[in-house]
Amino acid sequence: MFETTNTTVFWVIGIVLLFFASTIIYEIIKQQPIAVLWIIIQDFLWVIGSIALIAVNPFEISKAGNSTIAIIAFIVLFMGINQSKALAQVDSAGNKKDKHFKFERIIKADKQSVWKVISDVANYDKVAPNIDAVKIISGEGRGMVRSCSHGKDSWSETCSMWIEEKAYSFEVNTSAPDYPYPFRFLKGTWEVQEIDSSTTKIIMLFDFQYKRKYQNWLLHPLLKGKFSKTAEELLDNWQKLLGK
Repeated sequence: MFETTNTTVFWVIGIVLLFFASTIIYEIIKQQPIAVLWIIIQDFLWVIGSIALIAVNPFEISKAGNSTIAIIAFIVLFMGINQSKALAQVDSAGNKKDKHFKFERIIKADKQSVWKVISDVANYDKVAPNIDAVKIISGEGRGMVRSCSHGKDSWSETCSMWIEEKAYSFEVNTSAPDYPYPFRFLKGTWEVQEIDSSTTKIIMLFDFQYKRKYQNWLLHPLLKGKFSKTAEELLDNWQKLLGK
């Protein structure tokens, strides 16, 4: 079918297929979005490589062989597009554009003590690994405005909910011209729930939208791991402050 005496192309394809198969097995075991993203990237690289192979035809493959390569590339492209669409729905909440993260930690401490620690929003930079400095610009409770910074990046956020000893929320001003991150909308909510007189659950909820559609599948798998690590470190630091 390929009508070529140069077997190099078959060795290359075989090695690539073995590597591709190993990454699929890894993804099945790990079940991580970042692994799926890597598979999608390989799909598109396969398509690009196939186009280059057909266009340049360095191995003098027959028309029938090139047609076979083109058909396989089309199938792989179709798979890559559908995988991208599915990956874009990871962590979606209701509206396909909305993303949602939830983190919880049960701590052996009374509700009042836990609330006092997590509601110290002026010193959030002392416990949050992704924030270097915090400054309260105005107000307190609902309507409070604070500025935060991390490295050279800075932004402001407004408290949209404050229920004493229960929950509070901050919404980031993502529409500011100098806002440095790829979010159209970002809101964080922190809650405390009393389990018993000496046990409390901390709940952190993050709702957000990306500015661009492609960021849902290209950027989200990368940020998910980083976001989760940051949230767990924050919970660890709060737990240390409570001595539990």
